[in-house]
Amino acid sequence: MVDRSASLARIGYQGLLVPSIETLRGLHLSHVLAVPFENLDIHLGHLISLDPSVLFRTIVINRRGGYCFD
Repeated sequence: MVDRSASLARIGYQGLLVPSIETLRGLHLSHVLAVPFENLDIHLGHLISLDPSVLFRTIVINRRGGYCFD
């Protein structure tokens, strides 16, 4: 399960959520500034999963960075 409020809090986004190019730009910038590139799981031999619940747990709950596919 993905919690939108928790995701927005994780990246520090406080802008509007109306579908617009401005919203997309704000979300993208907030994500880039808050979620670093991280490739630790690869070096630890962990499989990379693109399952939304796994990504949510890694990036939002565990406050880790994302890999290039995340």
